[in-house]
Amino acid sequence: MENYKILEQIGKGVQFTLYKVESKIDGKIYVVKKVECHDESQANLAFREAVALQALDHPYISGYKEFFVTWEKEESSMYMVIVMEYFPKGHLGNVVQNARDKKQPIPEETIKKYIGQLMEALVYSHNKNILHRDLRVSNVYLVEEPLLQEDILILGDFTVASVMCDTRTCTRRTNKLTNYLAPELTEKAADFSEATDVWSLGCVLFDLTTASFLTEEEAVARLGEVREDPYKLEEVFEDVAKNYSGDLINLIRALLKRNNRPTAKDLVEKNLYVKSCIEKSDASQLEKRKRQKSGKRVKGPVPKEGNVLKVMEYIATMVDFEECVAEALEYLVELSKQDDNFNLDINGKRMIKAAMRNNLPIKEIQIAGCNLFNCLIISANKDDVIFTSEIISVIPLAMEEHEDCVELQQVACTLLMAIAAQDSAASIAGLYGAIERVLSALEKHISNPELCSTACHALWSLAVNENNVKIASDVDAMDKVCKALKMHMNSAEVAEAASAALLSLTLNDKNFDFIGDLECVALLISAIDTHCKNAKVVKNACLALASLVEPDEESAYRVLTDEAPDGGHIAGIPKIIKAYELHKDNAEVVASIVSLVMELAEYDEICVDLEGYKVKSTLREVQQKFVRNEDIMGPCEKALAKLQQSSSPPKISA
Repeated sequence: MENYKILEQIGKGVQFTLYKVESKIDGKIYVVKKVECHDESQANLAFREAVALQALDHPYISGYKEFFVTWEKEESSMYMVIVMEYFPKGHLGNVVQNARDKKQPIPEETIKKYIGQLMEALVYSHNKNILHRDLRVSNVYLVEEPLLQEDILILGDFTVASVMCDTRTCTRRTNKLTNYLAPELTEKAADFSEATDVWSLGCVLFDLTTASFLTEEEAVARLGEVREDPYKLEEVFEDVAKNYSGDLINLIRALLKRNNRPTAKDLVEKNLYVKSCIEKSDASQLEKRKRQKSGKRVKGPVPKEGNVLKVMEYIATMVDFEECVAEALEYLVELSKQDDNFNLDINGKRMIKAAMRNNLPIKEIQIAGCNLFNCLIISANKDDVIFTSEIISVIPLAMEEHEDCVELQQVACTLLMAIAAQDSAASIAGLYGAIERVLSALEKHISNPELCSTACHALWSLAVNENNVKIASDVDAMDKVCKALKMHMNSAEVAEAASAALLSLTLNDKNFDFIGDLECVALLISAIDTHCKNAKVVKNACLALASLVEPDEESAYRVLTDEAPDGGHIAGIPKIIKAYELHKDNAEVVASIVSLVMELAEYDEICVDLEGYKVKSTLREVQQKFVRNEDIMGPCEKALAKLQQSSSPPKISA
């Protein structure tokens, strides 16, 4: 404590004392929290747990400036000393009390901003495996942002021992403000969890929405009643509904559920009301909003009379103004369509990515950016910045931000497919969540055949990479692809792309556990039958079947006869022979067919069936026609040898 001058005591709890202090080093005002520890062991444990809290770095969170353990002889006690930021504007409790004094409701638009900021703070800390454990209005601080002309909230005073993996080591419970404690904590002495933080957030919103008609004592009493009887909440909502929307009430109801509370992450991702709150507070856009409010830049028109460099300079200057950036990028897209030699240097490409990242919520900017990269990648060499994480990282973010936008998903999947042509770039894309985003697009927009085709092509390109196919397998990629193929069996484009995707997915043995249940073989045979005149469909489907048959005997027998996707049974060999007859002059198709036959011929019992379909004569025809094609002759001769061996009578020993 020798580096701090105590100015005054500003608070006291069961185990801690709060002081307003002045740093002797930088002269700034801070808050010091002295937490009494039972012994040195507990102090050391608290110190280790506090290390994680010092690393918290988020616009809506105040972590610890520093912390240390000290022994005070006078009191013969060990203390954990935590130095925190000082907030002169006070805390959210002051806002609530002001509303109580005036008996005026806090505007819902203000509460929505608060919700967005607190939700973002909780999602961030929970993702770091850190709980707050003491979330209440007095631990949510107000910070004035002059440029925004409004206050923002900062979640502070994270309690010691708040690392999730060590929740069982912390049993500290206080009686103060127990109305903010979840029922499971007061009833079962359970561990703190993400769910208990969510309950506390519900209590914060309860205070905010009841401030105009409940005193602090009444609010405490009502929350105590709610903990005993959840239906008591509905009585309070009758008065809350006079000032606030049903969506806000439903959110509070969800946060204060006794069981099965949603996580903060679930709410941010799935709750439309919370999403609208995040739009008002998005931390990633905070600095941008400050720059916009500063008024230092005057918006002007896109310089369409100048060259591309002038447009890029315009984007750099106007990067915070969405409509200007969108218009400029869309203009560049039009230029790229008119000029086959259109290109941007490395700085230009970085500027496009920066414009996308800075304006992530604006779908028009994301679409135009992806369209530009789709144009630029055509002439890009293997060392181009497009194939690095610098550019790739923004694509999955855009897809996640606008998962409902079919056009954005379409152009982004197209871009990922092109990027994945480079294995190193495919690996980077996988690390940034490209596989999950492509599959999400496929699943969410499964009724759209064009997007299904593009998504399957992207998955095929990405899943050739060993790490990516593992990721795809872990998120049920084969199931999603089979569903798309079944739904759009009459679409040659989907059949071609889905067959290619299934070929990539067979590279992971894990997927063989589900092949039978997914009707994978039957779907591929049906694709060949439905599109027997389409060389690409036949080739991809036969290659996928060959990859299935090679390690899996059950798949081999399913090629002979399987339950058709629409009922009945389907015999595969006649369909494959028919496809051969239609494409016997196409070397690529023939190569895929003989590869499949070679794999089937490895199973002795299946050779008998192949003989019955006169496959041997077909192979001999292939042998004569493609005698100089090694890719065809190798598997063809191997299959013939197996068939010949199976049909030869056994030798009788003398």
